[in-house]
Amino acid sequence: AEGPLPGDAYAAPRPAAPFAELARRAPGRLRIGLLTALPDGPETHPECAEAARAAALLCERLGHHVAETTAPYRPDDVGRTSGVLMGADLVAQIDARLALLGRPLADDDIEPFTRVLYDTYRALTAADVSRALRRAQEIGWRVGAAFAAYDVLLTPTLARPTPRLGVLDTADPESVHRHASDYSAFTSVHNVTGMPAMSVPFGHDGAGLPLGVQFAAPLGGEGTLLALASQLEGAAPWGSPPGL
Repeated sequence: AEGPLPGDAYAAPRPAAPFAELARRAPGRLRIGLLTALPDGPETHPECAEAARAAALLCERLGHHVAETTAPYRPDDVGRTSGVLMGADLVAQIDARLALLGRPLADDDIEPFTRVLYDTYRALTAADVSRALRRAQEIGWRVGAAFAAYDVLLTPTLARPTPRLGVLDTADPESVHRHASDYSAFTSVHNVTGMPAMSVPFGHDGAGLPLGVQFAAPLGGEGTLLALASQLEGAAPWGSPPGL
């Protein structure tokens, strides 16, 4: 079943049809905003930016209108907000599990990086969470306003190509803390706003590892994304040179 459950406090618009059916529909001519850089964010690796631009060219060939635009959010602002909200939920879930088990947290219960987050966010206050919820809504308003001009936003999925093993190892909290936000700069905003986004495979980096591009839509826009994904898959099946 799709759509909200009875009594849901928050709900996106109900889909016009089952997702499988929406994926078979033509997306129509979409207005697509292209983003390859973020204000005061990590520098986008050229290969990741080029994948997004190649996807934009393909979208134009498919009849969509593409225009470059600027990001309506700052990644550091998003990171602080999502950190509080996700950290508060992490603490609540772990504490609930420990209450069910009837014992304190053991050293080997969770991964080292998760333990750092748990110890950090246990000190949150109700006011901290309230401020983060308010800021998340403000970010959502800013991102939502961008969809007055565009049906879809197109970005690289990650700002960096695939890292070497160990760079994002949760057994090394310092490395994760130092690098993770550079990779997630384009994606984490949708965790905060709840707006749907999808990653589409699109080409490879210089090492032969896959790259992706991200398409995002306003609340309730899953059908648009699924229809576009199906169209892109038909035009450039995974494994073919991008843009062909």
